[in-house]
Amino acid sequence: MSARVIAVSNRKGGTAKTTTTVNLAAALGDRGCRVLVVDLDSQGHAGLGFGVKAAPGQATVHDVFRGAGAALADGVQATAYPNVDVLPADRTFGGVPGAIPPLALAEALRPLTGTYRAVLIDTAPTADALLVSALASAHHVLVPTTLHHLAIDGVGQFARSFFRVATTLNAGLHGLSILPVQIDLRMTMQRETLERLTAQFGQERLLVGIRPDIALAEAFGQQQPVKYFKPRSRSVQDFEHLCDAVMDKIIPA
Repeated sequence: MSARVIAVSNRKGGTAKTTTTVNLAAALGDRGCRVLVVDLDSQGHAGLGFGVKAAPGQATVHDVFRGAGAALADGVQATAYPNVDVLPADRTFGGVPGAIPPLALAEALRPLTGTYRAVLIDTAPTADALLVSALASAHHVLVPTTLHHLAIDGVGQFARSFFRVATTLNAGLHGLSILPVQIDLRMTMQRETLERLTAQFGQERLLVGIRPDIALAEAFGQQQPVKYFKPRSRSVQDFEHLCDAVMDKIIPA
């Protein structure tokens, strides 16, 4: 078995990338898929969503960018949730001087991929070298986005980065799926934006969205996936539908 590596990315902030990473990982794990969450955002919030953070001196994913030879397996932590492990962030990471080799993360993750069915990389809202590293490591990209008019431009900018990496660094990067979040199609602007995204990127790239739910924020406050914090909430249903789509379209049986 070799894991399917999925980057959860958008160049815009506030699009629920971390929320998507945590709750999709929990849904996949509950179905028996072994999942590794890679917390590439130095805020470390994906790890905190599972109650995990790196202790001082402990290995983190950001060790990759400080020099060759980082053993990422040393940093992997089990969580309290079925089949989910976390490779946490270094919350003090402020970047490194000089260029980051774009394939360093892909090479460092390779020894881990045989252990998992899926690797989810949570990325920061940026267009810098860390995002390029995530795309260079991935087979598929999940792009959470809110449905307002600027979102179309943001997803379009991200898509250009995606295709640039796919054509120059990572021939294995084939898939891009767009995940609407905070979706409420009673709003005219949201319906119009969804129609424009569909026209620009194709219906096959649009996933069923995630509705607004205060339980998602409350669950983060308790450092738990929403599935285990408030299992009857509507966001749990939405993430189960997302899990169905990911298992059907992205993760091989």
